[in-house]
Amino acid sequence: MFRIWIYLNFLNFFSSLFRRNKIKEKRNLIEKIISKQSSKKFTALFSQCRVAFFFILKFLKKKNNKKEIIFCAYNLPEMVNIAANLNLKIKFCDINYRTGFIDISNLKKKISKKTLAIVLTNMFNNYQDSKKIKKLAKKYKVILIEDNAIYFDNFTKVKNKKIYSGNLGDFTIYSFNIMKNISSFFGGAASTNNKDFIEYCNHEKSKLSNFFFLPLFKQVIIYIILKLMSFNFLYKNIFLHIIKYSHTKNIKPILHLFYPSLRSINKKFPRYYFSKISDLSTNATYYQIKEKIYRKKIFNLRKTKHKYYFKKLSNIKNKKFNLINITDSNYQNFLDFPLLAKNKNHLNKFLLEKGIEVRLKHYYNCEKMFKNKKTCINADRYEKELVCLPIHPKIQKTHIDFVVKNIEVYCSKL
Repeated sequence: MFRIWIYLNFLNFFSSLFRRNKIKEKRNLIEKIISKQSSKKFTALFSQCRVAFFFILKFLKKKNNKKEIIFCAYNLPEMVNIAANLNLKIKFCDINYRTGFIDISNLKKKISKKTLAIVLTNMFNNYQDSKKIKKLAKKYKVILIEDNAIYFDNFTKVKNKKIYSGNLGDFTIYSFNIMKNISSFFGGAASTNNKDFIEYCNHEKSKLSNFFFLPLFKQVIIYIILKLMSFNFLYKNIFLHIIKYSHTKNIKPILHLFYPSLRSINKKFPRYYFSKISDLSTNATYYQIKEKIYRKKIFNLRKTKHKYYFKKLSNIKNKKFNLINITDSNYQNFLDFPLLAKNKNHLNKFLLEKGIEVRLKHYYNCEKMFKNKKTCINADRYEKELVCLPIHPKIQKTHIDFVVKNIEVYCSKL
């Protein structure tokens, strides 16, 4: 079973291609839904999540003399690169190995009078831990930027009321790139209560060009390839053998299809950073974001499979792998199931031989990458140990049983 699931179905894809009317109304609806989810007054759409982040940092730099920004060290390098490119002084916080979340005590030591913003990356965190960072930011009068790229629709319940992820940040950013749960080729958004930021964005957007055809065309081709790979017959008889071979021989052009983060960071911003969200991405976002019942169904399926994985894997007693602490199955409803393996490359090789594909790469220890330091020990461990098991709609409990059984066999041989 192919581990990647693209949430944009073919019907919505073709509707996005050919129904190019009422784009402004569609954008307004998207912005309204995001504003409601994040409990913000305003939302602006961008060509990518990282572009939204870029505009937020440019705005904050213009309004403040502070120059420091704090990131979780285990992060996506492209996001950190934006702050580096804008000449902000970057500080990295380590994570808690048990939870995968920012080490709060480490964060307290990093905050100073020069701190402009803290970036809260929703990754493995629960709501209560995130609130602690919100309180810290408020106490020290620091801007909180909530990266909600992979937590869309995740929520917690407080007194029977749903509070969605993205609710805590002074600015919250969203991603609709191809492998997110709103899959729109390229696309992103920022929500906030800061009216000045929206006015700033409207002014800056008037200078932007339309989205470039070539990167969008390439993304559409990748979409079609990945969708074809999800057909079991094609996957088992053709694509699985290609994937095995590309891992064995380290064929980077093929691996980059499944792991875009493996591509080297372009220190200079690509031209399409300075462009508007395309009509195609707007359409694709619109057709998915309005399907509330379908999204809820997928959300609940994912949650059920998370619990099933956790229960099954908890029965394997072996020191060679660990599970991340999950306390809120609604808020911590990840797109894949995370597992920490002491030798993930060896585990990956074993599972591939059994016809099981896992996500081998997630984020990276950005402290090592940008500062050439290794003080964030747990971030380094996560880069070396974290693998993700598939839980998308095509994954049945029988497949999960097969995966868990083979992990058990693997552990028994260590």
